[in-house]
Amino acid sequence: MVQQVNSNNLKYQQLDKLFTTLSDEQKFNGNIMILEAGEVIYKGTFGYAELDKSKKLTYETVFELASVSKLFTALGIMILKEQGKLDYNDMVETILPELPYKGISIRNLLSHTSGLPDYIELFAQCWDRSKIATNQDVIEQLNIHKPAEHFKPNEKYEYSNTGYVLLAMIIEQVSGISFANFLNKYIFKPLDMESTRIFNRRFSLEVIDDYAYGYVYSEILGKYSLPDVLQEHDFVNYLDGIQGDGVVNSTLDDLRKLDRALYTEKLVSKGTLKEAFSPVILSDNNTYDYGFGWQIRNNPETGKIVYHGGSWPGYRTWFSRYIDNDKTIIYLTNVEREREWTQTLIEVVENILFDRPYQIPE
Repeated sequence: MVQQVNSNNLKYQQLDKLFTTLSDEQKFNGNIMILEAGEVIYKGTFGYAELDKSKKLTYETVFELASVSKLFTALGIMILKEQGKLDYNDMVETILPELPYKGISIRNLLSHTSGLPDYIELFAQCWDRSKIATNQDVIEQLNIHKPAEHFKPNEKYEYSNTGYVLLAMIIEQVSGISFANFLNKYIFKPLDMESTRIFNRRFSLEVIDDYAYGYVYSEILGKYSLPDVLQEHDFVNYLDGIQGDGVVNSTLDDLRKLDRALYTEKLVSKGTLKEAFSPVILSDNNTYDYGFGWQIRNNPETGKIVYHGGSWPGYRTWFSRYIDNDKTIIYLTNVEREREWTQTLIEVVENILFDRPYQIPE
């Protein structure tokens, strides 16, 4: 289903042909929204929220954002910074004294320069898989097993889910309320993001009526399946209580509201956002194109882009903001495709947005 925006617009026609073709070929199952200067120039919903029930997606369907969640965690830290309750250079050990690694700053966590070991790998080796882990379990397991740091803080960039779990714990410790309640109070409610929430589906046993269940392809079953029942994806069950690096769930329109708010000072100041959208400076004065919860790309044709992708069994998500040209891509899928496929498709959409030649991907 496609929402009629301006069917005479060439970009609308090109985007509609792209996603309709891919949907007809069963290569895209999800929701897509494209903005120019805040106006929706294309909005489409294709396929199913529940494959086994043939329940179709709607524009209001709620999706797991996976690592796109990190930008919300980072925003929470920025809000606390503006409230004067923490500083980016504060040492994590002063807020979470049980952490066995020293000399790591909040800034290191935000920019993936902490050198912390990966908790997902640790839990795959050491955790009782009959139990659902929470953030507190992450710090306890790091304490018990003390896996080696990968490098000294700020020595280099290495993507770290562990760091963003700790950021969620810092938000709770400093604010005195739960991570979910903090994001709801300071981000979701102020922006009227009524369908957005922290959602640990298996841990909380809560049910959302219009929810996109994520599916992966099973070679053994010969079909798409929920990852919950597949041994190779059993971590979706035992890691389901963990927050900060994922589990923000949202909709197209709520993410549009966030996009518009980030051109204002409704959440944080423009100076704070400028720093969040700036590359991290490493100890050797080299830089890496990651800010606070945002990847960064500069291109002479498109200007500055701040973006983040997300991947979790059954989900691929993408949120790109072309902040010099005020264009936005919001991409939510719940039938998993390879990362390369997602990136190729996003590039095609970008080419359409900037009037460049493109081909519908094979």
